[in-house]
Amino acid sequence: MERSRKGGRIRRKPSSGSDSDGSTPAPRGKRRRQVGVADTGSEPEIRDQGSFEEASTSQAVNSKSIKMRNSGPNKTQRTFNLTSELSIPNAFDRCGKVISMRLTNFMCHSNLYMEFGPNINFLVGNNGSGKSAVITALALGLTSSARATSRASSIQKLIKNGEASATIAITLCNSGLRPFKAETFGPHITVSLYLVQIEGSSIVAYCFCSTYQVVRHIRQSSSTYDMQDARGKSVSRKVADVRRLMLCFGINVENPIFVLNQEAAREFLKELEPSSNYKLLMKATQLDICANSLSQCHEQRRLFTLNLDQLEKRKEDAEKKVEAEQEKLSILKDKEVVKVKLEQSKITLSWLAVTRIQEELKKLDHSVNLIKEKKAKLESTTCKKEGTQALLTQQLSEFKVTKNGILNAFNAQEAKMKAANREVQELQLKASTIKAQIGNAEKRLQEEEHTFAACEKHIGSYHADFNRVKEQREEHAEKMKTLKSQVAESEALIARLREEQQKIKLDMTSVQEQVDALRNQRSQVQKNKQNMQWEIDNLCRNKSNKLSVYGEQAINVVHALRSQYSGANMHMMPRGPLGQYISAPNPKFRDLVENQLGSCLRSYIAHSDKEAQSLRTLLQNKFSGGKMPTIVTSAFTDRVYDVSKYKVKANTPNTTVLIDEISCDDPVVMNYLIDMYRIETVLVTESKETAEFLTSDTENVPPNLTRVLVPSLGLEYIPSPNYAVYSIRIHPAQCIHVNVDERIRQLQLESSGLQEKEAALEIDYLQQKKLLDNTNQEVARKSTAIGQHQSRNQRAMQQIIELENADYQELPEYDRLKNHLTESGEKIEKCKVEREELQLKLNEIKDLKAQHESKEEDEKRALEEIQKQASNVETEAQEVSNKIRSLDLHYEENTRSLQKTLQLEKNMLEQKRTMEAELEKAREEAEKMGEFISTTHSEEEIRESISRYKSKIKQVEQLNYNIEEVERGLGEQRDNLGCQVSQLRSVQSVIKKLRMAYHQRAQSFQRSRHHHFTMVQFQFEQALALRGFNVSFETSEREKTWKINVFPPSGNETSNTRSLSGGERSFTTVSLLKGLWSTSDHPFYFLDEYDVFTDEVNRKFITEILIAEGEECKRRQYCYLTPQDTAVEASSHITVHK
Repeated sequence: MERSRKGGRIRRKPSSGSDSDGSTPAPRGKRRRQVGVADTGSEPEIRDQGSFEEASTSQAVNSKSIKMRNSGPNKTQRTFNLTSELSIPNAFDRCGKVISMRLTNFMCHSNLYMEFGPNINFLVGNNGSGKSAVITALALGLTSSARATSRASSIQKLIKNGEASATIAITLCNSGLRPFKAETFGPHITVSLYLVQIEGSSIVAYCFCSTYQVVRHIRQSSSTYDMQDARGKSVSRKVADVRRLMLCFGINVENPIFVLNQEAAREFLKELEPSSNYKLLMKATQLDICANSLSQCHEQRRLFTLNLDQLEKRKEDAEKKVEAEQEKLSILKDKEVVKVKLEQSKITLSWLAVTRIQEELKKLDHSVNLIKEKKAKLESTTCKKEGTQALLTQQLSEFKVTKNGILNAFNAQEAKMKAANREVQELQLKASTIKAQIGNAEKRLQEEEHTFAACEKHIGSYHADFNRVKEQREEHAEKMKTLKSQVAESEALIARLREEQQKIKLDMTSVQEQVDALRNQRSQVQKNKQNMQWEIDNLCRNKSNKLSVYGEQAINVVHALRSQYSGANMHMMPRGPLGQYISAPNPKFRDLVENQLGSCLRSYIAHSDKEAQSLRTLLQNKFSGGKMPTIVTSAFTDRVYDVSKYKVKANTPNTTVLIDEISCDDPVVMNYLIDMYRIETVLVTESKETAEFLTSDTENVPPNLTRVLVPSLGLEYIPSPNYAVYSIRIHPAQCIHVNVDERIRQLQLESSGLQEKEAALEIDYLQQKKLLDNTNQEVARKSTAIGQHQSRNQRAMQQIIELENADYQELPEYDRLKNHLTESGEKIEKCKVEREELQLKLNEIKDLKAQHESKEEDEKRALEEIQKQASNVETEAQEVSNKIRSLDLHYEENTRSLQKTLQLEKNMLEQKRTMEAELEKAREEAEKMGEFISTTHSEEEIRESISRYKSKIKQVEQLNYNIEEVERGLGEQRDNLGCQVSQLRSVQSVIKKLRMAYHQRAQSFQRSRHHHFTMVQFQFEQALALRGFNVSFETSEREKTWKINVFPPSGNETSNTRSLSGGERSFTTVSLLKGLWSTSDHPFYFLDEYDVFTDEVNRKFITEILIAEGEECKRRQYCYLTPQDTAVEASSHITVHK
């Protein structure tokens, strides 16, 4: 895939499949360069937006390139032929899927364009190559904030260093259900994006071929949105319209299960803290939005309730004002009425005082009566204490004598009842014994009768059955003997054949392994031999040319370029292959340098897009049918960057900077290496301990350090805080400092050795192949013979089993039958006699038992009567004892209470006389004022009325009201009251409806939450069960917690992933994500570094799970980012970008 570079430096490696993301910004302070829109003075060139070249390893099957070129340099209007335009592949059948993305001057990318597959995408690249920039750009381009991406605190910090603006272009599918404004943009519109120097910041949205493209231009000062169609007509410049587009497609990039960035992926499921799990599940299922909406609804209902209270207060105030105006009007109409009411209120108040004193006097009389009753009771208790105590003591003695007599009678009666009970039990035992004997006699009688009948039947048919059974037994015995002999012979033969077959199979397995090994070795040798011969021929033809190590096509390309750029344009000639400009002065680091720069040694650098297009045409011509080198577009300079400020310092022994071990005379190539690989920030050391010291602790990391290489051990260290260790393989150098003659001799020697090895392998292969064929034939013959013998044995054994299980009639001896018949008859008679005798004994015992049971019942009733008498006497004696104790305990207390009662009676009688005098006085005053008037009002209300009437009379006397003005004011107050009542009813109706809607939605929310939780837990369990994991959940909706307990196959329960291995942790994370994906539908899912902690086996298993998820849900789009190489092959639904 071609990468274009305008006026800037790429800080990451541009791979053939896709540019990836590096979050580390370029060094600050370097010279900023501004490049114009185009080299000519004509209109800006229409860039190739849709071109998408084949990835380095694979490409999606249906991927197509869409190109639109300007018809001429002076043409000002562009024509669109909709019938000839290419359409979006049919696989993009859902609105919202990401079709392509272009990043310009964003993070580490100068110009990145990549197309996504409609179903499953894998984005593969080394750490720091720019993968995560794709997810960051996706979130920012779809209205997210920079802080939400965890990559920067503001959008401006994501602009490539040295640039004034950046562009994010995202193409979304607009084909499917609910397209966005399809009638406005049309189904067949081709996109053309103009990249110009922008003074402001904008987001441009395009719609083409049922697609919709969003482009975000970022400038240091601000960022805005501008939505345009393919013809350049502006549709909208509002962020709200972009959000409407996202709402139409159902896109939410801030949900972590839809777009999981690098930082979130590392921390995802790290602690399994219950409250965090609950928040994650609510956010992932978007139930938190529903919960917030319910909270807002509840708050709105609360505000309406407050408004209702205020309206009710206003209504009450209005009613009071109306009432006041009415009273004012009535006072004005009839002033004397108020005076009469005033007099009536005074009379009512005076008689109310009389009534109050009467009620108090009644209460006092009642209290005096209660005191008198209490006094009489206390006097009776205190004065009669000694007589009462003597009487009670005499009664208690009488009760004791009566109790002793009753107790003696009880003991005698109890002895009689026990004796009667023992006699009844003895008779019952005898009856049970006789019943058992009768049962045994009847049983023996039945058995003997049955035996007698059977003997009679056998004697009748004895002789005929005996002869028939005997002949049948002899015949079956002879036949079984013959069959068993045949089975024994066949079993011996089968055992011998199986031993021979097993031995042959063991030999055949060994032979098969040898044949496969020889075949693979022969194929590999032939392939290596052919490659070596091609390389030898190429080197021999161009032995004098140092470019021969890059292939004959590279030599032809360089000759053509030198011819094309001869003379004054020589300095503008594209550089390449880049390896010819690079050398390693220290031979010890030659292999390391080539392996670190290996991907760019065969690449080319062009000054502008026009020259890059010309160079591409030349390369396509020279490399026809082969892999074409990568072309990088970058402005040429005549001096190397000054990286002294940003160069890491090698302060430890045996440590050097990678840029110091590379020699390059061309400043363009050297600047490219600095931009691309940041060689000024890479340390090389021979000590593993030194590398770990410099990277593991943040305090020890030197400034500007990005990597530490240990070539002797093949290790690469990433410094803290993103500390990581990776293994690297260092191959022998083939391009830098390679002697052509020595390389040819080495290849010829290797080729001769391969020739001899191939001949020996061919002989061995033919011999082993022939032996394998003979062995297979022999195994087949043995299997056929074994099958025949087994079938014959099976039939014989079935016959033997049938003969052995044959039923024969059992025939006893004749004399024994006769004797047995006589004995049975005698036993039958004996059993009948014995049964009759036992039945007579049983009847006698039953009669005697009935007599004793009747006697026992009489004795029992007499005993119960005695018990009842004893209980009554005991109760009466206890009551007398309690009365005696009460007299002793309460005598002094009763004496003190009597004195207090007498004093209280005296006081209350005095108070009664006083109240009677007050009552007589109040009644005289009330009679003077008028007759009695009944009322239900309280004294305070009457006093308030009197005060109000006096005030009104005073006001009327002091103020001269106009009755017309009062009537007009009363009308206004009534109108105001009517408005308040109407408004109050409206608010009450709204609150009622809001309350009902809130309860309905709350119930729906609870059901939906339970459904989503159950679905996530089920899918999580199903995913974990694929590897034998178990999991349990504890959900508390009140405390808002969701506890997860994971049980690995080892059986150790854990609720924290720190106790899990890296593979188990990643597997658990992907399983939880799979469960969350089942509850929320989204057009696309982006997942970064899902396999960062896994080994090769776990990574393969997790990758298969993710691929299966994508194949199951083909209407969704998945993109998985990984820093490690993958063995996944591209197919019709899998796209791999490397």
